[in-house]
Amino acid sequence: MSSLFLQGLIFSTLVLAALAVLAWWLYLSPFKLPNGRGRAAEDMAVAASHRLAFTLALLIGIGSQLNIFGGYWDLSEHLVTGIVPGGEDFLWPPHLMVYAGFLIAFIVALSGLVAIAVPNLKRGIKDPRRWVRRNPFVGAVVIIAGYGLLSIPGDAIWHELYGIDLTAWSPPHLFLTFSAASLPVFAAGLFTSGQKSSRASAQGLPNRELRDSPQAAGPQAGALKRVSEFASAMDWPSIVRLLYMATSLLLLVFVGVVEWEVESINAYVDKRPVWLYPTIIGVASFFLLVVAKRLVPGPWTATVMALFYFGLRIAVSAFADVMSGAPPRMTLVFILGAVLLDLTYQWMQRLGFRPGDWQVRLAVPGAFVAGYTLVAQPTIEYYLLQFLPSFTLPDHLLTALFTLLACAAIYPVAAGLGNWLSTPSGVEMETELELPNAASVPLKS
Repeated sequence: MSSLFLQGLIFSTLVLAALAVLAWWLYLSPFKLPNGRGRAAEDMAVAASHRLAFTLALLIGIGSQLNIFGGYWDLSEHLVTGIVPGGEDFLWPPHLMVYAGFLIAFIVALSGLVAIAVPNLKRGIKDPRRWVRRNPFVGAVVIIAGYGLLSIPGDAIWHELYGIDLTAWSPPHLFLTFSAASLPVFAAGLFTSGQKSSRASAQGLPNRELRDSPQAAGPQAGALKRVSEFASAMDWPSIVRLLYMATSLLLLVFVGVVEWEVESINAYVDKRPVWLYPTIIGVASFFLLVVAKRLVPGPWTATVMALFYFGLRIAVSAFADVMSGAPPRMTLVFILGAVLLDLTYQWMQRLGFRPGDWQVRLAVPGAFVAGYTLVAQPTIEYYLLQFLPSFTLPDHLLTALFTLLACAAIYPVAAGLGNWLSTPSGVEMETELELPNAASVPLKS
């Protein structure tokens, strides 16, 4: 066994294990509350104010944009320069841009956590677990961005071993991608914490009682009301949250499928089942579309997020083209799937179903996969076959089947994540911490 490989394996294992233990201790480990008091004692920990949460979320979002633009630039540079000897690209400009994104997120979140810790310590709340559980999104960003920074040496060791990666699916890249894609998701949660919003029924599927609402008076009146409600709900924090979800999806599919979208597919990637390409895009996009649907109220949020995604994809591809001249092809379009997803939610709402009903768990994935397949499969057949390996009729059938099964399986997870992110966590009017003079602002009762 190569000593470099052993070093990389040991380093990555230790980093992941240390952060996993830290996350368990901060979020899940049991602890005794002081003086034997109940749950209310834990809730007395000081929370971030709305303004602090907004500020942290905006700055973390800047770091995420550096990640996606730097990632596409890095890909383009590799395609233009060819095989790079191991380690020579470790500190080249595209990598520095990606690392800067993690550094910004880490510094911003750590600063926010310190700003939260100071008044908690003054109140005698010394257990960091109570600060973090009162401000879960801030703590999550610190851990994830910290991993992004700590993984840099592991990525360098990997490149020393293999030079340019044989595949984007190398272990360091997969871990970094998960970290980078998680940052804008938690930043979207921070925006929710910074916005005093209620869990409106439009955020998902409302209770059955709403089927007798004024929307039932007529299709035109109902449509106009839905458009009006959507327009009023789409304030600037909601728009930013959808942009962040689109950013997360862009980061996921970048490593997941970008090797099928470059000018020439190498032999290593050519050996993979070709149906993986459309399946990964479909499952990843469905997952984050459902999260966005639960996160931001409105009947057309999935469609808007899909449009934001393709707008960002065009922007980062143009940036890579200007910087290096080798952008990847446009990914498979799932906008029709997003439209049908939105329409199915509206239809199930009018029928009075709840988000957790089994009918919804089947209807929503089915509608998305139908719309996605109607566009994606012909795109592969009539445009991408000149680039991809042979895509046969069984490949088409397997794509539709596996995408449907995977989407149905992950729907509860996506809905649960969206519900968690959409619940204002830690921000209460009676226990706020303002950004300026954070250490001295008294607790409001």
